Amino acid sequence: MNKNKFLKRIFVYKLQYAIAFFVAAIISYGQLFLAGYLKFSQFEWSLPFGIVLFVCSFNTVTYLYSKHLAKKYGADLFGDLDQQWLKEYQGFDSSAFGEIFTRLIQCRKIAGVYILGIISVIWLIYIPLAFFVGVLLLIAYVFYRQTYLDIAIADKVPRSMGGGVVVSRIIDREFTDKIDQLNKNLEKKK
Repeated sequence: MNKNKFLKRIFVYKLQYAIAFFVAAIISYGQLFLAGYLKFSQFEWSLPFGIVLFVCSFNTVTYLYSKHLAKKYGADLFGDLDQQWLKEYQGFDSSAFGEIFTRLIQCRKIAGVYILGIISVIWLIYIPLAFFVGVLLLIAYVFYRQTYLDIAIADKVPRSMGGGVVVSRIIDREFTDKIDQLNKNLEKKK
């Protein structure tokens, strides 16, 4: 029962990437068509701008999809499953999924909705400017994401959500609390 629920929900979660790809392609093409139609003299900037537009549209769609999933299943996605089973099956309880999921929603909101809103207005003024602003904002976002998501939860990413990179850490809250306390005690002795 738990396994079926988990696999169905993880499938629904990962389905967002395929949906976002197609919707982002349609949004990007539509805006590029409109941009080319309105500002034919800047049409050579359409492809580079289109790539930035696609990335932002993709993140916007995944943000909206994730928000829908959070409303439907809760922020932790798997809170209704047997937590002991989930720890044995994935090595994490639902709180780890919830932390990752809510941080991803926040990151996608910035990389999608906010940046897309900014560059969608700027391209009406000047497409090359929209491209450069979009690139600068995406670079700033990468540094933000690195700090907010990747570094903060590097040891808490379950296999089903793309984890598996950090294998040398044992993910057990009691164990890590004990290790943290031992480290604090050692620091005090120094």
